[in-house]
Amino acid sequence: MNRPLDQIIADAIAAGILPPSAAVIRHEAHRPWPVVLLTALGAWLAALPLMGIIFLICDDFVSRSRSALYPISLALCGGAIYVLRRASLPLFVEQLSIPALLTGAATMSVAFYFDLSAHNASLSVALLSMVLAVLIPRSWLRVLLGALTCAFIIGAMIALYTNDIRDRDHFWIVVHGAMVIWLVTHFVQRHYLRSAFIDRVATGWVLTIIAGLALWTGMTFMVGAAIDGAPVGTTAPLSQRLAFFAQCTSAVMTLAGAAWLARRWPALRKPWYGLTIAVLTGLAILMPSLGAILLIFALCASAGRWRIAATAAAAAAWVTGALYYQLAYPLATKALFLVGAGALFALIAWLAIRDREPVIASSGAVLAPPDSAARRIGIAVTALGVLAVANIGIWQKESLISHGRPILVELAPVDPRSIMQGDYMRLNFILPPEIVETGAMETGGERLMVAGKVNERGVAELTRLYNGRPLAPGEIIIELTPRHGGYTVVTDAWYFQEGEAKRWEAARYGEFRVDANGKALLVGMRGADLEPL
Repeated sequence: MNRPLDQIIADAIAAGILPPSAAVIRHEAHRPWPVVLLTALGAWLAALPLMGIIFLICDDFVSRSRSALYPISLALCGGAIYVLRRASLPLFVEQLSIPALLTGAATMSVAFYFDLSAHNASLSVALLSMVLAVLIPRSWLRVLLGALTCAFIIGAMIALYTNDIRDRDHFWIVVHGAMVIWLVTHFVQRHYLRSAFIDRVATGWVLTIIAGLALWTGMTFMVGAAIDGAPVGTTAPLSQRLAFFAQCTSAVMTLAGAAWLARRWPALRKPWYGLTIAVLTGLAILMPSLGAILLIFALCASAGRWRIAATAAAAAAWVTGALYYQLAYPLATKALFLVGAGALFALIAWLAIRDREPVIASSGAVLAPPDSAARRIGIAVTALGVLAVANIGIWQKESLISHGRPILVELAPVDPRSIMQGDYMRLNFILPPEIVETGAMETGGERLMVAGKVNERGVAELTRLYNGRPLAPGEIIIELTPRHGGYTVVTDAWYFQEGEAKRWEAARYGEFRVDANGKALLVGMRGADLEPL
């Protein structure tokens, strides 16, 4: 009766009482997260000045010999490891040791990159991360160190073949190589090892793979335009020699994940699931990073690893939206793909709801709620509300175009590398110096007004910030929009049909319609002689 818990669970799995994925998870002592957060804040505030003092004391040794970095980092890491390995540890002391550990590890990493090539230094940092994960019995730290191990191994492999981390071909190959390592580890862990240590490290490893695939894909749909200062640009395709192989690999991974889910969840074996597989496989062919993410989702969802599965699902949505910025396909084709996929997913959702069968069979599964008049009315009211808001906005814009005063605003030079980006041209308008020097952060992002006069050619000369006082004869006001930390007139972008870049390179003025309250709308571009483009 004194058998270890691991052996009892192994016997239960062999007898079919427990699923093969069952394993012993040894939870650490529970501490309320507000207490941990406040204690960590106090510990970090105390530790950071202490670390600074230590480095100031050691600076003289380091300046004479970089090899002094190694004993300093070993002392910091060793002390932190000793503290963290203790079974009973005050929370403040535990949190105090984390900055020491990170400082020591960062110091040794710097020493590696000083003394070794980029490839060998990255491998050394990955090895250091793994050693720390072995020595420190803290689950969350093992996840973090597993993620760092994967990241630096990816960096090492890229450095072995190229010095450019932006090399899309090598990045795709290396990240998928890391994916294969995780797949093998996942299989061995699931069927043979069931080690809590490997589980934590593998969790960090796969999270890095998900992040790497999303990073490789680039900016997703409209996020760059919505987040102030975020980079917006198209993404170059893979080289011809790799593109076909990458597309096939992505499709195969998608089909493998779908087959695995259908095997684990028999309720998925329905026509609507087959349609889902077809749509996702088509998207995976278009986006060669999507297949690996979908396979991770399938494996983790079927194993009940819902946090990783949710992360993979979010990454899959990101990658799908990033199709908008891919240079491999024309804009109209990309729009057709996305609209078609959206319509098919709506059809799939309708079919799945009609099915009314829980995907995961369990005693706690809940069937879809019965249809009712209230639900239908709610859906209808929501749809009408969306249509009303959209059409009111369209009506306002059309009214401004029809009745607004036409004016022209001169374009100012912008970074020539960013003028033309596929179907997008960056705009910058000449504004008074006091506005150019005013950051949106200083004003809290509020919309400012600029005043100026319109000359006989119809060109507005914007001269001053409008302060609410009565306008002088002949003056107008225009509302400014905060963008990328500064201000612009309405927008900083002009979108056009692909293949028309030459036509718009001659733009020297923006054509606006402005109402009496300063509301403006960009409706066209004009050339140097004010000719419409």
